[in-house]
Amino acid sequence: MQIRQMVAPDLKRGFIKALCALSDVNLTFEQAVPVFQRRLNSGLHTYVAEKDGEIVGTASVFIEPKFIHSGGLVGHIEDVAVDPERHGEGIGNALVQHLIQHCQDLGCYKILLQCTPELLPYYEREGFRQWVCNMRMDLQPTSARAAAS
Repeated sequence: MQIRQMVAPDLKRGFIKALCALSDVNLTFEQAVPVFQRRLNSGLHTYVAEKDGEIVGTASVFIEPKFIHSGGLVGHIEDVAVDPERHGEGIGNALVQHLIQHCQDLGCYKILLQCTPELLPYYEREGFRQWVCNMRMDLQPTSARAAAS
C-alpha cells in the first residue's frame, strides 16, 4: 500500500467510494474536479491510500498558523475514510500515522481532529486524547455560497 498526495484522476479510481464511508458525497467526477482544485489552492491537502491500483482510503490535513504560541502551527486532520470493504486492513492507521508525521515534519505543536463518540477508542489508540468540547451549527447555504463551495 502506498500513501501519497491525491491527484485529480484519483477521483475516478475509488476516492469517492472511500469518502462515502463518512457521508454522502453527491458529486460527479466533473463536479468534484473544481472542488479538488479549490482545496489545493486553499492549502488543504488530501492524501490517499492506494492498494492494487485502487484508492481504498483518504484523509486530509490543513496547517493553521496561529497568533498564539509565537505563531506556532496546528495541524487539523479531517475526513479520514476507508472503503468499508477494506476495514481492518490497517489503512486508516497508515493514513493517520502519515499525517501525524507530516505535521511533525512541519513543526506543528499540536494536531486536532474531530470524531464521533464511537471512534474515540480508535483515535486514542492512535495517540490522541479527548480535549474540550466541539460545537456545531448547520447552515442552509445561500445560492451564492453554494456556488462558491
